[in-house]
Amino acid sequence: MRGRQRQAGFTLIEVMAAFAIFAVLFGVLLQILSTSISNTRRSGDYTQAALLAQSQLDMIGIEALPQPGQSSGRYNDEYSWELVIEPYQIPDERGVPYEDLPIDLHYVGLTVYWGEGRFERSALFETLRSVDRFYAEREAQRG
Repeated sequence: MRGRQRQAGFTLIEVMAAFAIFAVLFGVLLQILSTSISNTRRSGDYTQAALLAQSQLDMIGIEALPQPGQSSGRYNDEYSWELVIEPYQIPDERGVPYEDLPIDLHYVGLTVYWGEGRFERSALFETLRSVDRFYAEREAQRG
């Protein structure tokens, strides 16, 4: 009995089971990392679209009065846009005539597109812009 000592170690089945568990966990970890990277990229793309849209929306009404209509264009090779400006009226239950108000409201909808094919994404940014209805008349009186 002394000549035969019991050897300690793992059996082949134990090693294979441990390797299988490791492989499954590693696969799950890679899937989580892949999803995280994809979400980070999508978030970055949306943030870029929001920044481009914000800069364009900020200029509406600054350079010139908003004119109803549609237009479109490109920011760069990756991002494009479509702009819709429409007159906007707020329903008023008090019966105030809209013509008596000193401002005009305009709905501004800006859609930004990026990506291609089935990966094309878009984001809609909406706001209202007020315009002094009598601005042109006052400017004419000044000059």
